[in-house]
Amino acid sequence: MPTTPQTVPLPERASLEQLKKRAKDLQRAVRSQQPTALALVARHAPESRDPLVEFNLDTAQLVIARLHGFPSWPRLRQHLAARPGSPGDRPRSATRRVEDFYRLRTGWASAADVRRCAAAATRAHPDPADWQPLLTARRNGIRVIAFGSPDGVVFAELTPKRVTLSQPAVGVSAGVGALVTFHTECGTIAGVVAPEVGSLVVERPADRRPLGWTVVADGVFVAPNAFLVDSTGLVLRTNGSPKGELVPVVALPARASAVVDRPAPAVEDPAPATEELTAVLAAADAPPIVDPEQWRPGAQADLTPHERVRLGRYGKLLVWHTTGDRASTEDPFVFDFTPQEGPVRDFTVVGKNIAATRMYYDFADGASGTIAVVGLVEDAHIASVVLRRDGMPDLAARIAGGTFLIAGPDLTDLPQRGLVTAVLVARDHSGNVREELPYQQQD
Repeated sequence: MPTTPQTVPLPERASLEQLKKRAKDLQRAVRSQQPTALALVARHAPESRDPLVEFNLDTAQLVIARLHGFPSWPRLRQHLAARPGSPGDRPRSATRRVEDFYRLRTGWASAADVRRCAAAATRAHPDPADWQPLLTARRNGIRVIAFGSPDGVVFAELTPKRVTLSQPAVGVSAGVGALVTFHTECGTIAGVVAPEVGSLVVERPADRRPLGWTVVADGVFVAPNAFLVDSTGLVLRTNGSPKGELVPVVALPARASAVVDRPAPAVEDPAPATEELTAVLAAADAPPIVDPEQWRPGAQADLTPHERVRLGRYGKLLVWHTTGDRASTEDPFVFDFTPQEGPVRDFTVVGKNIAATRMYYDFADGASGTIAVVGLVEDAHIASVVLRRDGMPDLAARIAGGTFLIAGPDLTDLPQRGLVTAVLVARDHSGNVREELPYQQQD
């Protein structure tokens, strides 16, 4: 008596567009004769007799529907349409998707990054000439590329100084879930997923910051700059499941080793401030800070009688770190001023000479905080930056190391939406205005 093929629940935030893309991915995989894809078709559409080269999209959609317990693609589509306010199909103008957070680009990698990866390849890797980019994701100055190759998926992590490559990994069968095949000293975690996995979270077994969403596409998952895997291993949660799978460290590959392909000049006789900042960044918990020895100290100030902040800079990256009377120092927070894609962006104003964002401090009630404006100074001629406000005194910035900081208790009262009520003004040594930027844009 034939048994009913095992099905899996729909991802919590499943959308029709997401499932259509998975069907197309399955179609390509079948035509490429990938064993996992062929097994999935044999299990859920055994009546299919399409030649592999002609495996059509309708059959691929049928397989995806049956995988999730629906007799046909139209029934699956009806189910999605009947869900009120399905989050997977709502416009995302007011919420950030994981794809936006990691600045995902599918089927693409920059030519310069591809060349760096090819140069770092060893004899243990397949010929880089056969690598095809599946996706590129970014976070905090780190880029991660997933390449398809004849021998499996190759992951690459790139910083301004280093390239780290994985060994090729083959896909996994239906029902396996996810398999971690790559993790690095910069906290990137990546691997391969079974066809039924639409979303994945990586976590530490015990962590005050437990959620680490990953990008899932083309049979792989990537979490750039997530956290450093330690002796406790990690936890994987697939398709919104409240219960995760503990993966012990002995079941993981060894941490991948980096190759320094763009060495930066060492700092001769570094100042104590530089050494102190480097030590703070190198000791950061989660996520690890990229190339900590390359950061340079910036502006610093006492924000309150009990709280002090220091800024640091590395290219277009800005970091802030606060210390005070709390039991332990706060981990540094990195802000990336490189261009962002996607419908939702972090608060930022970027001009030719300065760029700014907000930080928060003095969390007296554990929830709300006081605002400070922090940013980068891109022009060496800039001597001063002030926040000019309607009917209120100007607030002057501290400037050091290519960074600036503006703090004041009354800054928090400025509206963050609506008409412009404040302007950042940058002047040169002669007092000439080099740039004016709105503190916030009009709606």
